[in-house]
Formats: sequence, C-alpha cells, structure tokens
Amino acid sequence: MNPVALAKAAICLVLTWGNALGHAQSGHAAMTRVQVQALSNAPDLQCGMPPRASRPARPTDPDPVEWPDQAEVDKQMPAFKAAASRMPDAVPADVPVVLPWWSRANASVLRMGIWGDSHLAAGFFSQELQRLARLSPEQVGARFVPASWGRPGVRLPLRKTCVSPDWQFETIHAQSTGAAHPGPGLVSMSSLQDGAWLALDLRNAAGRAEHAQIRLLYQQTDRPVTLALRVDAGAEQVITLQGEEGAAVLELLAQEAMSTLALRVMQGPLRLQGLEWPVAPHVRLQMDVFGYPGATAGGWRFVRPESLMPWWHQPPYDLVVLVFGTNEGNVQPFSAQAYRQMLQASVSQWRAVFPQTACLLIAPGDRGVLLRRSQKLGKPLPRNAERTASDLLRFTRVHQEIGRIQKQVAQLHGCHVWSMFEAMGGAGSAYRWARQNPPLMARDLIHFTVPGYQRLAQLMAKDLGWGPALFGDASVPEVNR
Repeated sequence: MNPVALAKAAICLVLTWGNALGHAQSGHAAMTRVQVQALSNAPDLQCGMPPRASRPARPTDPDPVEWPDQAEVDKQMPAFKAAASRMPDAVPADVPVVLPWWSRANASVLRMGIWGDSHLAAGFFSQELQRLARLSPEQVGARFVPASWGRPGVRLPLRKTCVSPDWQFETIHAQSTGAAHPGPGLVSMSSLQDGAWLALDLRNAAGRAEHAQIRLLYQQTDRPVTLALRVDAGAEQVITLQGEEGAAVLELLAQEAMSTLALRVMQGPLRLQGLEWPVAPHVRLQMDVFGYPGATAGGWRFVRPESLMPWWHQPPYDLVVLVFGTNEGNVQPFSAQAYRQMLQASVSQWRAVFPQTACLLIAPGDRGVLLRRSQKLGKPLPRNAERTASDLLRFTRVHQEIGRIQKQVAQLHGCHVWSMFEAMGGAGSAYRWARQNPPLMARDLIHFTVPGYQRLAQLMAKDLGWGPALFGDASVPEVNR
C-alpha cells in the first residue's frame, strides 16, 4: 500500500446513525456502511494471545469408567423390548403424512438452516451431507456465521478465530440476557469490558479470500459504541456507532475480498450476533449451520418472531432442520409430559417465524451408560466413590420416547422426521457402534466419532433421498471430489 493510501486508511471515522428505531420497527436492522481497504496476499492471522498456563496433571482414577460388557447389555434387552411393545403408536392415524422435506426447495439453490446441539456443532454431519451432494466447493456456501467464535466444540466456515477472554456466550435456551434479542443462530457474544477483542480469518479452507462485503450483526445500545477495526493487518479504523436500541448492522465494503478482520471494543458494551455475507450466484447449496453444545429445542419457545425479523427480510430458507433431544434426555428424572409441552411450544414458535418453510426434525441417536470398573468386576467400591446405575438402557428408553414425541409434534406441524436412533438400529446400538472398527461412537457413548457422524449422514441421505439428483446437472462426479 502506498503512503497516501495508508494515511487515508489510518483516519479515524466517526459515524452517527440516523433513526435506527424506525428501521427496526419496519422489520429491518439499522445499517451503517464503511469502506475499508483489503490487501492482496494478506498475512496469516496471528492471535497474539499469551500462552495458556499449564494445567496440573489429573490424579489417576483408581476406579475408571468403562463400557459395560456386551453380554450384560444383551441380558437387559428382552425386558426393554417387552416394555417397548406396549407403547402406543407414535403418530395418530388421522394425522396426514407430509410430503418429502425437500419438495419445496428453490429451483436454483437449496437454502438450508440447521439448528442443533453439539452433534451439529462438530460439523462432521453437515460436511458429509455437503459431500454427498457432489457439488464443487464453489457451489456450496453459507450466508450466516453465528456468534460462537472461539467456543470449543464448534466448527464454523472460518479459517481461524482468535478471541480474548473478555467475552461471554449468551444462548437463548439458557434464557440469558440476550434471549430477548437473539441473532440468527440464537446465540450472542457479549462483553462489558473495554479492550475486549476478537480476530477472524475469513478465508475458506483453501486459504482463498471470497468476500468483499461483510456484515457484522449486533445490538445497538442506548449509548455510543466505539470500535477499532483492522482489515488484513492494515491500519485501524475507529468507528463510533450510536442510535436507538435495537438490531443493527455494520457493513464493511472493500475493493477486493477481505482475508482477516480484527475488532477491538474501545467503548462498550457490545453484543455481537454473527456475520453475514452475500451468497455467490453460482452457489447451489446454501447451508447455514447453527449448532451449539448444550443447546435444546426449548430455546425456540422464547423466540419472539418480531425479534428475528431484522435479520431476515424475506423467507431465508427452503428447508429448516432441528436436531435436538440429547440434552433434553439428560435431565433426570425425564418427564415425557414436560418434554412434549416444551417441544410443542418450541415448534409452534418456530412455525411463527417460518410459516411456509419445509421442516425436518431429527431425533437423537441411542446413548449408552458407562460403568465403574469395580462395578463390572463385582468388587467393593473405593471409599467415597459413586456407584453408577446399572440400568444400561435407561438413556435408550428416554431417547426412544423423545423420538416418539418428536414424530407426533412434527406431524402436527407439517414437518418430516428422521430418527438417528432408528437409523442406528434401535435399542443397544450405541454399544454396538462403539465396538465397530473403526468405532462409530465416542468413548462417552453419547457423541459419535467422525466416521460415526459420516455414517449417520449417509443413512439419512439414503432414507430421505438426499443426493446429486436434487441439484440436477450441478453435481460433479465422485472421482473429482
């Protein structure tokens, strides 16, 4: 960059919004546009964070948890199957069967929004669906990136993220402060600390910059917010935003695609709610993944439809997928009635936001139980050790009930349903998947391995007809992947 351009980029910009409330009332977020300078061959993102202090070594567990023997699982199966056979049918006979869930897809691009828990946050399930579509990398893209940057267990369409420890995650399912004004991903990042910072490498997995237009989504407070922005390791631009409280957008425009973006809070507080960028015309599959560890479907019941209107000026998706149930099943004792009421309220609120969108509910897979080694061997427990329950199918029973209730609620709201539990092979499949080679279940018998998530995606694709035929001539041969 020449000295004149560098001097111009270093000028502090003070921007004042107009009547932001008027925009929010009309269903649009108030917007400020800022010209920034992108650099060709921008350097790699450097976090600059101090090294983490070493953690003390954990003491060796004298009685570790292990998988139960398969023979013990098999002993409990007859009683489980007998009880399951007495359960009522999942779907009332007078509820019509819905059409296949992709039937309302846009002719030129299939736009998908997927909300879920840690199973989706890991990214392996959705990435396998993308692979099975047999589209070129350029034909697959996202429009929104949720504000879960730096959250462990979350994979995002960003090359790298660096986040200072001053941020707090606000998830709507936990009824946090940000629940009244959620972002598209139903999660916000909030900081009350001046000096909080984050940096994002916006390039794709191949290291190529793609976006010359980027929108930062956030909530304007009743007092000015001052930020220092740095694009592609250039000079900082200081921006002061003020206006009425509500949904707001800071749009950055560059003469070429931006590689990195660093943000520092000079005067807050600041609540960030995600990134948005245009979807390229050649994209055939738009897949926005909003997965967050610990999330439940219950977050949707707190959504006020008007609070999401500023982010979506028109129906944003042809298909919405909700992947929840594992965390709900972790609540003990599990109440089927309470779960049904929660799910009904949540899907009803979801329908108020997406009244015409095709939808799919995905029920959780099977889950196993870990036992203490001494419990397996029949030995006395060490002093102060907790005895793990020996009902090896207790979570299996809960997840089967969750799947049954999801079928009822999905059908009543015109949604399709698919069950990880049934696709895995039903009761006891968590133990069988764990003993596959390679293993398909993680050691905790709750989550899946990478091959396990890929297998689930393949099974869903087979059951529901997901594949290259959905995208016509846009698909590429498997050998070119």
